[in-house]
Amino acid sequence: MTTTPCGRMEPTPGPTSAFDLNQALLQSREQARAQWAEGLAQFQAQMAAIAETSMQEVVQAAAPAFALGFSFSAQKLINEEHEVLRVTLRHRGGAEEFSEAQAPQEGSPAWYALTASLLAGLLGIPVGGSPRTIEPDQGRPQPQPSVPDVTAASAASPAADDPDSADDEWDASAPDGPAASDPGLEPLTADEIATLHKFLGAMPQEARKRFTIEFRHHFQVPREVRTIKDRITQRRHKDFIDVFERELGGGTP
Repeated sequence: MTTTPCGRMEPTPGPTSAFDLNQALLQSREQARAQWAEGLAQFQAQMAAIAETSMQEVVQAAAPAFALGFSFSAQKLINEEHEVLRVTLRHRGGAEEFSEAQAPQEGSPAWYALTASLLAGLLGIPVGGSPRTIEPDQGRPQPQPSVPDVTAASAASPAADDPDSADDEWDASAPDGPAASDPGLEPLTADEIATLHKFLGAMPQEARKRFTIEFRHHFQVPREVRTIKDRITQRRHKDFIDVFERELGGGTP
């Protein structure tokens, strides 16, 4: 309460209006996104490429991210009458992103392989090329146990809970089996990214707007992300742009 010059008592204004609440919510979201971006940048500054997207490889590579407050889960959902596998990456600050694809049989080797592939994509872990190099004895046990803060997917995955079983499951499979690397996750070169940016920048405004909507939908880019420019980093993104270009040109280059 405050006292006016006339001696009347009036309520003290407080942050109770809808505007104040919306502002507080917006600041909370911005803070969560900032913590996400900072944590992801810190992880990506120290990560290295992995040879394949097996669950064991990806979880080992992602261990520093888990230590920075990230966790993930995998679940099967019904999306437009189709079963999809959704992998959600969360940060302890509250921000999260997800990626999904048509779901294989739950609990199958293909399920774990796809989970690993989607998680690698969310974290930006490069796949393919030279095998991952790790400095000796960084305090991480060689047979990777379940990692703190990792939720449903790691709990369900034999690769996270039983490394010996995972070796038998993934290493004994044929070269074209579920453990094979996904070429779509291959990182693009700086020149390729610059060329794609130049192509998209020269596209007519209406076509560019349509492309942005379709890209966001296809790759599940969160609404709060204002630009997709920095999301074009992998071979699958280039392939998507190539298909869109062909459709835009009616099948001509």
